Amino acid sequence: MLEAVGVSEFEERVYRALLSLADSSAADLADTLREPARKIGPALAHLEELGLVRRVNGRRHAPVSPEAAIGMLINQRRAELDEAHGAAAEFVDAFRLRNLRHHPAHPVEVVSGPDEVRRVSRTMQHNPATSVLSFDKPPYATPPAGYDEVAAERPLLERGVEMRVIYDGAALELPGRLANVTELIRLGEKARTLPTLPLKLYVYDRRLAIVPLSGRHVSEAIAVIHPSALLDALIALFEAYWVQATPIVAVRAHAADGLDPQEATVLAMLGAGLTDQAIARQLGVSLRTARRRITAVMDLVHASTRFQAGMAAAHRGWI
Repeated sequence: MLEAVGVSEFEERVYRALLSLADSSAADLADTLREPARKIGPALAHLEELGLVRRVNGRRHAPVSPEAAIGMLINQRRAELDEAHGAAAEFVDAFRLRNLRHHPAHPVEVVSGPDEVRRVSRTMQHNPATSVLSFDKPPYATPPAGYDEVAAERPLLERGVEMRVIYDGAALELPGRLANVTELIRLGEKARTLPTLPLKLYVYDRRLAIVPLSGRHVSEAIAVIHPSALLDALIALFEAYWVQATPIVAVRAHAADGLDPQEATVLAMLGAGLTDQAIARQLGVSLRTARRRITAVMDLVHASTRFQAGMAAAHRGWI
């Protein structure tokens, strides 16, 4: 009965005998159980190690309360099983990634459940060898404010992974997001933007793609797509949108040209297509103040439209 917690059948007999006897020696138990004393000693030692038995007066033994002792063993075994379950999940991820890369059996694998989705997504994100193509579109499983995307992407960019990202207009309107994107551009990311995107998409090494299956709850389920006509179509969709998208550039402020860092930020936001309201939120100012600063920047580059402001900045070498 206690084999599940590491107690052998014979050791259980010894423990049961102790429960019905006064403090006993190995010799007493050998007489009671009609077993050789040489078998009793090791059994008592293991029961003592497990916490089921305690020594009394040196050579005698007494049972520990079963409620406490067996409960402790059960909890230890549960902890070991939980640890094994966690290790199994890592092995499953490795096995899944291997099969998806080398032995795909089906065009699409559906992964469901927040924990599984996070594990698979994290595995994919950390393993691209050559390239990542992405449609970046809210909502997010982890809000950008709680996720350091610069720290996450930096190692990939530093080892030469090509990262091309098209940002949905709503993604760039999130507070502080454009600053992060600008820093990623400085690190080597190629970024563009469109007012709206049809879906969230991640393509790794042009061999695997992830598409969330729920628009509102992105961590509920994803489709993992491996080499197939469907993957080719998704890559073609990305390339078609890339051609139409507007490049996002990191504006360089040059004191000699009269462009201070805040004006550079406004110019970058104009180039990214942010609305006046979104620029106000990014700057943390009122809409009236934001419009005043927008007008000042456009006057500085002698532009009457946002497009002209971007062209003038490019001509002057600010972007």
